[in-house]
Amino acid sequence: MINRVVVVYLLLAAPVVAAVLFWGSWGWLAAAAVVGVVEYATLRRSQRFLARLWRSVGVGRRSSHERSTERIYVVATVAGIVLLAVAVFAAV
Repeated sequence: MINRVVVVYLLLAAPVVAAVLFWGSWGWLAAAAVVGVVEYATLRRSQRFLARLWRSVGVGRRSSHERSTERIYVVATVAGIVLLAVAVFAAV
């Protein structure tokens, strides 16, 4: 079974690899870089939240801010995977 942390960092690597593959196409490279930064920032924020959540299971509900952070992370992750797919197909 693959460790969850490994999967998270592989997903984080997707926009970074896409940025490398988009070298020379500055608009696409900038988009991949922005997606990578957003994904990293929201990942850090959601990891802190999840650590607090597991320490206090059943104590309260998630705030709307924390839910929106997780949504942004999911959207950024999907965007990173899409950008990687576009970069790979453009390189072929």
